[in-house]
Amino acid sequence: MSDPYLAIGAFSRASMLSIKMLRAYHEAGILVPASVDPRTGYRAYHPAQLTDAAVIRRLRSLDLPLERVREVLAARDPEVTREVLAEHARVMRKRLEETARIVAELQEGVERPSEHTPVHLRDVPAGHTLAIRGEVRHDDFSAFLGPAYAELGQLAKRLGLEPSGPSGALYPPEFPDDPVEVEAYLPLAGPVSLPGERGRVLLGEIPAARVAVAVHAGPYESIDGAYRRLGAWVAENAEPGPGPVREVYLVSWDETPDPDGFRTEIQWPVA
Repeated sequence: MSDPYLAIGAFSRASMLSIKMLRAYHEAGILVPASVDPRTGYRAYHPAQLTDAAVIRRLRSLDLPLERVREVLAARDPEVTREVLAEHARVMRKRLEETARIVAELQEGVERPSEHTPVHLRDVPAGHTLAIRGEVRHDDFSAFLGPAYAELGQLAKRLGLEPSGPSGALYPPEFPDDPVEVEAYLPLAGPVSLPGERGRVLLGEIPAARVAVAVHAGPYESIDGAYRRLGAWVAENAEPGPGPVREVYLVSWDETPDPDGFRTEIQWPVA
């Protein structure tokens, strides 16, 4: 007697996983059908795979990433499962704490928006900089900026240059999905000449602009609230202007090890 099989529709009902999800798990190599018709592409599953399907369904209900699900299924070891779930529990607790913090910040912004982040206009003159540019994804901004400022600081010290203000960065006016050019800079009082051996450092210039300014107090991870309030103010009181959005790091790692003490000035160009 041949082995029994369930077509994908019947297996979907028995496992309580949608056909769309079963196809996705097949493509990810996590739950591969026991048989695939080479002519029609129809998938069929062995009843024994219902156990794996149940494990996947339970783990995904806990928001366990697919790679960790794959690890549990490949190991088929209770100890591995316990370790994976314990680590995921720590991640979930951290996520819950972060969610609570964000909700508190949002509530504070609703109750006292003008007090929380007042906005004003400023005319910023053009200025000379030492700069490093790079094509960077949003999630990698911090990983780019940290080494960039270290390199800029080392060259400035070697040349005997004193920055004329806090460090800053220039960002594109639109929020990116793909890598975009980001510029980390140290402001200078005037133009300078650079030696031949200067690494990635180049001479830059901050363009003159009228900007709407808001100061974010706290860690960079929560700066989105300041951007929301600043964007709303620009929409109600001005028109976005050309040129990059600037962040000026008034108080950062060089001044305090406590991210709650950070102060970041956001400068949004307006017409």
